[in-house]
Amino acid sequence: HGYWPSPAAVDYADPLNPQPVPAVESRLGTSAELHGLIASARAENMKILFDYVMNHVDEASGLYAAHRDWFYLENDNPVLCSPNYWNDSYYGTRCAFTNYLPAFDYYKSWVRQWSVADAMWWAREYGIDGYRLDAIKHVPMDWLTELRTAAEAAFPNPEGGRFYMVGETYDWDSQDTLKAFVDPVTKLDGQFDFPLRKRMCEAVFTRSLSLDDFFNWWNGNDNVYGAGALMSTWIGNHDVPRAIHFASGQLGSCTEGSHVGNSWNPGAYTQPAEPEPYQRLALAFGLLLTNRGVPLIYYGDEIGMAGGGDPDNRRMMTWSGLNTHQEWLRARVSKLTAIRAAHVALRRGRRTTVSGGTDTFAYRLGGCGASEDVYVLVNRGDSDATVFGLPAGSWTELISETSESGGGGITVPARDLKIFAAQP
Repeated sequence: HGYWPSPAAVDYADPLNPQPVPAVESRLGTSAELHGLIASARAENMKILFDYVMNHVDEASGLYAAHRDWFYLENDNPVLCSPNYWNDSYYGTRCAFTNYLPAFDYYKSWVRQWSVADAMWWAREYGIDGYRLDAIKHVPMDWLTELRTAAEAAFPNPEGGRFYMVGETYDWDSQDTLKAFVDPVTKLDGQFDFPLRKRMCEAVFTRSLSLDDFFNWWNGNDNVYGAGALMSTWIGNHDVPRAIHFASGQLGSCTEGSHVGNSWNPGAYTQPAEPEPYQRLALAFGLLLTNRGVPLIYYGDEIGMAGGGDPDNRRMMTWSGLNTHQEWLRARVSKLTAIRAAHVALRRGRRTTVSGGTDTFAYRLGGCGASEDVYVLVNRGDSDATVFGLPAGSWTELISETSESGGGGITVPARDLKIFAAQP
């Protein structure tokens, strides 16, 4: 994590042999421990992404002290993004998020070269599979294209693998802003899909958007970023209050972020006792995990962990003492991830609408071979509903592992979905 980067004296003149060798932040552990952690993850067939925060460092960083000319300063001070420069054509890629996080001046080629060399050293040293690139819209495009060029050279992956780079652009509405950084050949593989998360929240949690309108929008969104894009879909992350509070109705705006009023008042964000919020959160996960993309599950959301804005949304993970609704949600998310892994159509298939409505919807995931077609029937309402669209034949409902016959209406419980695959 770049808030405390490599030592001030590190020299990447030889990118493969920097001097001195960069070190893991000692308060987090050692290089040997990080290698061990990665080896353990590999043993579980997991891929590894690092979070590379390239925009800024802490003012206490030795790098800042030694190389203040590498940073954008006016009158020897950072220029703050807030309140007017977040999207400014000049300052947007030069401004600092806060006064103690000075931003690199990547319009200086040697600063870009140092940062790209640093990113590639960490990637090679630990054999990672990609990067999450923080606040990507706040760095010049040259930095990103130079990083992609370096990554392609360091990780050619002729067998078809890929060094995956996903960006974070905090924008709820502008698909064009996100798209500008997406090109798997020269830039990012994808971005965290903020516009999708906003509308999924409106469709499932606040229900201010009908399912018909939501899926019509989603159909268009699927084609915005290009055929090769791998967007990361999500419900919760570290910049917004915990998803369970949107699902419970405590938070009524789906663009609610982190601010003083919700970040430092943990007593206001307690664990819901009723089942409905967990059911709505499970439904959102169901949509996320039965569609294309690279799903992100923010730790704790699989049990509906409580928490307000940052830093209250970073509470220590709850491993025991869960209520029955949290236990149920964890089991449901586990089941959904297993179903996704077992059915390629849920990861790669094209979604087509079978039947629609305000509170109910049915879609098919296909294009991966007829035997791989999967049907998903959705009911976001507060009472059981009959949903049409499952073709005639014998089907297995994959969550309950029960058999049902198609060709007519299927009863879907309130705030739930059913997933069907054809029986052999």
